[in-house]
Amino acid sequence: MDDDDDEDGALEALFKQLEEDLENDDLFVDDGDDGISEEDMARFEKELAEAIEDVSGVDESAGDSLLSSGDYGIDEQIDGSEQPELKTWQLRRLARALKIGRRKTSIKNLAGELGLDRGLVIEMLRNPPPKLLLMSDSLPDEAPSKSEVKEIEPPSSTTVDEVDTTEIKPQLELPVHVMSAEWSARKRLKKVQLETLERVYLRSKRPTNTMISSIVQVTNLPRKTIVKWFEDRREQDGVPDHRVAFKRSLSEIGASS
Repeated sequence: MDDDDDEDGALEALFKQLEEDLENDDLFVDDGDDGISEEDMARFEKELAEAIEDVSGVDESAGDSLLSSGDYGIDEQIDGSEQPELKTWQLRRLARALKIGRRKTSIKNLAGELGLDRGLVIEMLRNPPPKLLLMSDSLPDEAPSKSEVKEIEPPSSTTVDEVDTTEIKPQLELPVHVMSAEWSARKRLKKVQLETLERVYLRSKRPTNTMISSIVQVTNLPRKTIVKWFEDRREQDGVPDHRVAFKRSLSEIGASS
């Protein structure tokens, strides 16, 4: 309402000023003049319309300035929502994840590690910028993880070398002649010497000193060897050892006296 009153007041003041001008003009005009011509009235109406348009133009320009300032703020807000500028280490980490593949990368852990929004990380991996693609292509191929490498089972360690488990049978008692042959082989006795010892053993399992002396002369064997042979032979046959001292014969006693 105030604006309308101001406009009406301005128009009234303008018409009043025109009336005063006309009255002043009447003082100087001749009596034969009829007053304001139609051309003057058309000129006045044109000036009045231009004045009104100027007032309206000022209001519109003010409104346009307000709208433009509001649009500028919106543009700033839109520009502010653009992707943040990533650091070099963040780009490298994203390039590594792009090289490995999205299926083998935990988006949640990667976003937490980079300090970025999860949606931004997904978008970067789904539609990577050229710089990120070049960086990913320049990375060397990553060696397969241990979980991807098929473990080769070592050969079974339960294999036991075949061992002859045949129980060792105790040595059976051999016949006398076999054992005698073995003993003679060990002592390297000749066949004639062994036969002589056998004949004496059949006559007496405990030969006297005279008999042993005679055996020494016949076989040319040492006395200790002959005594040992009789001891072993009696042990094989199970003859008890009374350990009776050899008795000299009467002829040996008479000779010594």
